[in-house]
Amino acid sequence: MINIPLTIAVATGEQTIYVAAPCRGNVHSVQLVSNINSVATGTIIASRSTTAVNTLTVPTGDSAAGVLTDGTPDTDYKGLVFDPDSSTVVNQVIKLVWDSTIHAGSGVDHILIKFDDSAYVEEEASEA
Repeated sequence: MINIPLTIAVATGEQTIYVAAPCRGNVHSVQLVSNINSVATGTIIASRSTTAVNTLTVPTGDSAAGVLTDGTPDTDYKGLVFDPDSSTVVNQVIKLVWDSTIHAGSGVDHILIKFDDSAYVEEEASEA
């Protein structure tokens, strides 16, 4: 398991960042700690291109600064493989999208992506 810690300056409005996959593997989990309040039902979505692999949703009632929020792996796509050596560019990066409602002001988000570099990946022989 590889920890990918990120410190991101955030503001109101949608934001997107891309994180290079460190090696072949998949996103095991995503966690958020912010230094500002997070607004209920706001989301951060980790995806491969437009396919979500993990969604972090602020619980009802908002979250105060300093509260740890865990993302939820997508039931169908949590095992999608990221690979820095892929010939498909979107498979080389983890896309993180903050929706426009997650924060009511500017601050700093601390994101921890746990990246599973030892996940079992089943492939057809033609894809190996």
